[in-house]
Amino acid sequence: MDHFLYAIKSAINQLEIKQPRYAPIYYILTSSLMFSINSMLSKMISHIASSQIVFFRAIIMFLINFAVTSNQNIKLYGFTSKIIYEKHIWMFRNNLFLCRYYVGQCVRGSSSFQNFSSLDISYGDILFENRKGLDKSIYQLGCMLFWNLSHQLASSAIRNVRLSKKGKSSIDLNEWNNINVVCCYILINNTSINQYFSQDFILQYFSIISIVLTSVTLFITPAQQWLVPNYLEMSMLTLIGSTSYIIQLLMNRAYMKGNLTEISMLGQSQVIYGYVIDMFMGTNLSIFSICGTGVIVASLVKVVFDKSKQEKGH
Repeated sequence: MDHFLYAIKSAINQLEIKQPRYAPIYYILTSSLMFSINSMLSKMISHIASSQIVFFRAIIMFLINFAVTSNQNIKLYGFTSKIIYEKHIWMFRNNLFLCRYYVGQCVRGSSSFQNFSSLDISYGDILFENRKGLDKSIYQLGCMLFWNLSHQLASSAIRNVRLSKKGKSSIDLNEWNNINVVCCYILINNTSINQYFSQDFILQYFSIISIVLTSVTLFITPAQQWLVPNYLEMSMLTLIGSTSYIIQLLMNRAYMKGNLTEISMLGQSQVIYGYVIDMFMGTNLSIFSICGTGVIVASLVKVVFDKSKQEKGH
């Protein structure tokens, strides 16, 4: 294991030394692809309760992180900070809603919601840690976050009613969620969020709190019984947990080494990957989805080219 971790560190260092400009881009694009694959796997085991998926994923992430930190003698500080609790409860809530969204929606839609989830965490970091610099735009962002989450829940409820009455869905209400995501990114680019954004969530804390809270939800909602997974389902849950750990590390590294505005834009590549996966899975896509994907591709290309021109100018 020492040799394996050393090889990974050496490869990362070489990449960041030789290509410091493109290393964060590789990180965020790779993590976006892996996230879309996770969405597909979660959809394939949709009969398993969302809280059970979060529980198993947290256990896998905890075991991997424990093995890595023990081997590398990395200190894991105790649960002494109120801020740590607050931030990771936010993360648990986001992951639980995401898993519920995976099992009933297309991969593209869950990818859009994941991008919005990262804004939720950013807003929480500012609210809990950086009291200064809170301007009007940040409060507007908070209202937009609340509206988007409410709309996600309302859309699912309305869709279930329509499916039960008509046997089919007449309108894809989640198209409006993409508009909400765009509005939030516009607000972020006009606020001081990027100055205070910190990638300091600790995987170990997140895993432990997720394990505890998902166990509690089992007692709160006893009707939602957990299933004993078979070998195939257990393999998929293990794969989801392993890739989730790598995804989080890559995202942290991307935000640490890259330009925050550029990385947040490139994170939208999740929607593109989700669109491709949905096509292979035979999901019916509306004209709005196709147009939205085209706009995202064009914006990503423009961001990369603009940054490259700026560097050449310097």
